[in-house]
Amino acid sequence: MKASANLRKTSIYDRLGGAEGVEKLVNTFCDVLETTEVGRPIHLLHLRGHGMAHARMEQFNFFSGMFGGPKLYAEKWGHSNVRQIHDHVDITEAHKDAWLASMQLAIERLDYEPALKQNLMQHFEGMASLLVNH
Repeated sequence: MKASANLRKTSIYDRLGGAEGVEKLVNTFCDVLETTEVGRPIHLLHLRGHGMAHARMEQFNFFSGMFGGPKLYAEKWGHSNVRQIHDHVDITEAHKDAWLASMQLAIERLDYEPALKQNLMQHFEGMASLLVNH
């Protein structure tokens, strides 16, 4: 019971391993986007935008604050409203599904405890559902 209570008090940011852990998640995810068929639709969206180097940097900044670490994205851009961030991009259910499948694959490639994997995917599923706009 005590370990469970401690998990609730510890941020996801800390459970991932701080900045280094968030960077590892982002890089693994972006590698999936760049190298797998499942990630291809999202990779192409990023290539139409600012590119993958930009995506890696901004996802690191966003996930850092989203998971309880420094609010780097909000400090840089004045907000961290995920819908507003993606407002200029046509996002379909198929894009959402590809994004989630890519993130699931990235998470499976990392050595996380099952509870953390589940917690991450719950956050990402909720967030991804907000972004569908077409």
